[in-house]
Amino acid sequence: MTLTRIILVCTAVLLSVTQAQAKSFEEYLQRLKEHPQVSSALAESDKYNELSKGEMGLPDPQLILGVDNVPIDDPAFDRFFPSSKTLGFRQAIPSYSLRKAKSEQQKGMSKKQKLFADYTAKRLEAYLITALVELDKVKSLEKYAKKQLKYYVELEGYLKGQLESGNSVYGRFSEIDVERTDVEQKLNNLKAEKDTIEAELVRLVGEVPQITFPNVPITPWQHNSEQSYAVTIAKEDIGIASQKIEAADSAFGPNYGIQALYKQREDGSNFAGDDWFSVQATVSVPLWYHWNQKPKLKAAEASKQAAEFSYEDKKRMWQKKLTSLASERDVALANITLLQEKKDAIREIVAAAERNYEAGNAELESVLDAQIDELTILSQLASQRSRHMKLSAEFNSHIIGDK
Repeated sequence: MTLTRIILVCTAVLLSVTQAQAKSFEEYLQRLKEHPQVSSALAESDKYNELSKGEMGLPDPQLILGVDNVPIDDPAFDRFFPSSKTLGFRQAIPSYSLRKAKSEQQKGMSKKQKLFADYTAKRLEAYLITALVELDKVKSLEKYAKKQLKYYVELEGYLKGQLESGNSVYGRFSEIDVERTDVEQKLNNLKAEKDTIEAELVRLVGEVPQITFPNVPITPWQHNSEQSYAVTIAKEDIGIASQKIEAADSAFGPNYGIQALYKQREDGSNFAGDDWFSVQATVSVPLWYHWNQKPKLKAAEASKQAAEFSYEDKKRMWQKKLTSLASERDVALANITLLQEKKDAIREIVAAAERNYEAGNAELESVLDAQIDELTILSQLASQRSRHMKLSAEFNSHIIGDK
């Protein structure tokens, strides 16, 4: 076995061991916090945080090396008084208020990305819960469908006996055939659905968890869309736009600079030679502000207006969306209560049919029909429970601090 193959085998074993150690929902949540989508958003937050620090720094100084007033026909530094060798530096000092405003703008971007990372983690958690409850639902529906097929076989055998006894039951045969075909098709569809759900679980946490899905809290809807991540993120955009205005306004202020030069003059026939220096300070004057700074300030103000309009639009949109989600969630819960009552009622019907059959007062067909109806109610109940948990997880994922 080659070294490369050994390394690959060891890596696979370690990965399988690591994954096998995840036994609780909390451990899978920890995996989601390390999901590439979350990591990418956090990396973006770190990027803007570092850019914020960089905005406060000064530009690189410039080193000056040169000569002054050297004659072209006979280059020398000892013939003419103005000729000299020059060494110096120049440092630009941009406006502190401008640098501070740009730094705060990058901090706002970093905060927004951190908020987006939290939102992404909550959404992934909702996806995980949805996949787990859907997988549980599919398993339940498969179990009920297989029981139904078993009852149809028993019912068909009973009807064959009735047919041999001379009873006319041809119409019931065709009904059973259609119903059984529907159940068989349902089983095929459930197989495809199960494969899709398991693929989604592998995408999320790297495997199909063998755990019981957690209880999902029902977060009350306060009819305040500002509780949502999406609206809060949109509000951060207004703050970022405000910092853009601050930066554009600060651009009207002066930028500064300083430079110093050291000059060396060699001694000659008409000069004994000496060194001297010069120092200058510079201050920018916004002479062309009408064509430079002013349009940028207006653009920044328009950007803030756009962010405010977007924020108001998102508030209305999420008010509608969260109200709809909460309503669908509550309706699903009401349907669960209704189906639970129907399940209890049909359970009594099944028990009564079994007693009558055992007493010789009813046919086996009535018992099997009641049992099939009970399985239909149980399937509907499983679907509604799954729907309620999915909607609860979906709603919770959009709300900040729902825990």
